[in-house]
Amino acid sequence: MKKNRLPKIGMKIGIELETSKSNENKKLLSQVMDIIDNYSMFIATPIYKNVVAPISVGETIQITYYKKNSGVYAFKAKVIGRKKVSDISYMKVERIGDIFRVQRRDFFRLEVVLNAKIKTIEPEDNEKVISVLTKDISGGGLRVISKEALKVGSIVETSIEAEKEIFVVRGQILRCAPYEDEGSKYNFDIGIRLKDVSEKVRETIISFIFDYQRKMRKKGLI
Repeated sequence: MKKNRLPKIGMKIGIELETSKSNENKKLLSQVMDIIDNYSMFIATPIYKNVVAPISVGETIQITYYKKNSGVYAFKAKVIGRKKVSDISYMKVERIGDIFRVQRRDFFRLEVVLNAKIKTIEPEDNEKVISVLTKDISGGGLRVISKEALKVGSIVETSIEAEKEIFVVRGQILRCAPYEDEGSKYNFDIGIRLKDVSEKVRETIISFIFDYQRKMRKKGLI
C-alpha cells in the first residue's frame, strides 16, 4: 500500500452509503479527523441539511477524496464506532478494500447553478453561442438548462463562470430533452460529456467541486 495515496488529516472527503436505502443517492461531505493506521481512521459525522446523517455502526460506505496533481481516489470502509465529544460528533471507520483511482464516469457530481455559455463547434453550418445555466457539474461532464435546443452529437465549447475563474471545456451533446419546471424561462435540459479535456483542467474542476462543497457545508446548506 502506498501511504501517499491515503487521505490526510484535515482533508475533505465525500461519502456514499452502500447499504442504507433511506440515504440512497445522497452525497455526503465529511472530513478526516485522525489517522490511526493504514486501515483505520476517525472522520467527522456527515451533516445533511443541518442534521446529522443517520449512519449506523456496521454500515458500509465509500469514501472519496481528491489529491492535488494526482486525481480522485476512493475505498470502501465499514463504520465500526460512533462518538460525540462536546459538540463534535465523529465516527471510526475501517478500510475493507483497496484504494482505487476513480474512473471518469464515476466522478462525483455537484449540483450547482452557474452561468455558462455554449458555442457550437460541429456541425459548422449551425455555429452559434447561447447562454445557459448549469444544473450539475463533474470532472466527466455537466448538465445545463437552455432556452434553445442543441442537436445530440454536436461538439460544443462551454465556458463556465465558476466564482473567480472560468473553465473552458469541449464536449459532446449526449441528451437534449424538454425541461419541465413550471415558471422557468428555460425550455431544454441538456447533458454534455466532456472530451479532449487536459488532466490539468479536469483536476481544476474537481478541486473546485470539493472546495465548493466545503463552503456550502460550512454554511449548513449541505
